Amino acid sequence: MSRNAIGTNRARILLGCAAAILLSLVVGCARSPEFKRDQEYSRDDSYYDRGRTSSEKVESMGQPKKKVMVFAYWNDTPVKAPTLGAYGADELKRGLSLSQRLIVPKDLNTMLTTEDFVSGEKVKVAQLIREGRRLGVAVIIIGRITKIVFRQRGDEIGLFRQKQSLAATDLEVKIFDVAAGREVAALGRSGEASANASVALEEENLESQDFRNEMSRLALRNAITSLVPDVIRTIEKMIWQGKIAKVVGTKIYINSGKSSGLIAGDILKVLSAGDDVYDPQTGAYLGRSPGQLKGTLEVIDFLGSDGAVSEVHTGGNFQEGDVVQLY
Repeated sequence: MSRNAIGTNRARILLGCAAAILLSLVVGCARSPEFKRDQEYSRDDSYYDRGRTSSEKVESMGQPKKKVMVFAYWNDTPVKAPTLGAYGADELKRGLSLSQRLIVPKDLNTMLTTEDFVSGEKVKVAQLIREGRRLGVAVIIIGRITKIVFRQRGDEIGLFRQKQSLAATDLEVKIFDVAAGREVAALGRSGEASANASVALEEENLESQDFRNEMSRLALRNAITSLVPDVIRTIEKMIWQGKIAKVVGTKIYINSGKSSGLIAGDILKVLSAGDDVYDPQTGAYLGRSPGQLKGTLEVIDFLGSDGAVSEVHTGGNFQEGDVVQLY
C-alpha cells in the first residue's frame, strides 16, 4: 500500500473517531424531560415569594435592624430559684444578638421586670409601651416561667447507684410593637435537661438546691434556644421605624444609622407621631393611631454609633419626634 493510501486511511479513521466522540457528547448532554422539569422547579419562586414583586423581595432582605429590650422573666412557680428570671432574659438576649439581625442594646438601664407589668392575667400594656418609648426601643419582650419540674430515677440499693436527674421548664413570652402600642405575638416553649451519675450511699449532691437550680437553668436554656428563631421571624415581620432626633437648618438627624442598617441614599417617609387611643368605656389602652404623612428625607451621611444625617427630599415642617420609615 502506498504512503498516500495509508495517510488517507489514517485520516478517515481519525475523522470517524472524532465524529463518534462528538456524537457521544451530544447524546450525553441531551436533557431529558425530567431534567428540564427539575431545572424549572429549581428556578421557581418559593411559596412565600409568589405574588410579590421584585422590589418587595429586595426590600424584605434589607430591612433595618430593630432595637429590642427583654425584661427579666417572671418566675411564676413555687420553685424560687434565685436569678432564674434574669438568667432566662439574658439567654434570649444572647441568642438574638448572635443572629446579628436585631440590635439588643447593652447600655439600657431599668430596675423593672416582667412582673412589674402584669396584673393577674393581664399585661399593663400602656405602662409597658411608655417604658419602651423611654428606653428608645422598637420591640419589648416579656416572659413568664410557668412550670418547673425536677425528678430523679435509678437504683435504690447498692454501694454505688446509677441515678438520672431530669428537669423541665415551661416558658411563655409576649412580644410588643412599641410604635404601634400593641402585642404582636405570644409564644410558648418547653425545655428539658438530664444528668446521669454514679452516686455513693452517703452522697447528697444530687439532692441539693444548687444542683436543682443548675438543672432548671439548663432546661430553661434549651427552651429559649428553640424559641429564638420564632422570635426573630416575628420581629422581622414588623415595620421598621425610627425618629427624627434633631432638626438643624436643612439637616435633619435620625436616631438610627449604619448599625441599624441604613445606607446612604435611602429615602425615608416622615409621619407625625400619632395619638394614643383609649377605650372610652373601660379606659383600656388600644394602641397608637397612624400619623399623617409629611414628606420624605434622603439619608446623606452618618454620625456616632447609630445616627444618620438626612436632608429634605419632599414636603416639610418636620419636627423632633416625627416618625420615619423606609419609603
